[in-house]
Amino acid sequence: MKELVFIEKQKFHQIWVWGILIISLIVSLITAKVNLGILLASMLPMVFLYILSLNVKISKSGIHYQFFPLHRKVYSIKLDEIDRFEEITYSPIRDYGGWGIRYGFKGKAYNVSGNKGVKIYLKNSKKSILFGSQRSKEFASVLDNLMRQ
Repeated sequence: MKELVFIEKQKFHQIWVWGILIISLIVSLITAKVNLGILLASMLPMVFLYILSLNVKISKSGIHYQFFPLHRKVYSIKLDEIDRFEEITYSPIRDYGGWGIRYGFKGKAYNVSGNKGVKIYLKNSKKSILFGSQRSKEFASVLDNLMRQ
């Protein structure tokens, strides 16, 4: 990877998601009467959600992304593979069916929270890839500057 120009790491910090997981853990504790196996099984989603992160980096060679630990390696989109892109506001549920790695009629989406992102249209594909971003304006601006070089 050449010189990095933009880095964004996102994690699932939504209070409502953690609230649901904590409530389900408490319910499991009450109903399981301290069964260690059930307790550990109830904690697995919390541990998984805690380590789950969307990492997006932009360098002079392209966009590099990983949805850890679902992706074991970093994937890349070279700048010359990008036809165009746009900063967008979207509905995670209506447009893509939720959060995470999503496949839908509007293409693929990698999103963690919020409703803003950058949609990438590739030259060799009719589908697009959306990267949800808490810093979508900066993401698009950096990409725009690199594409003009």
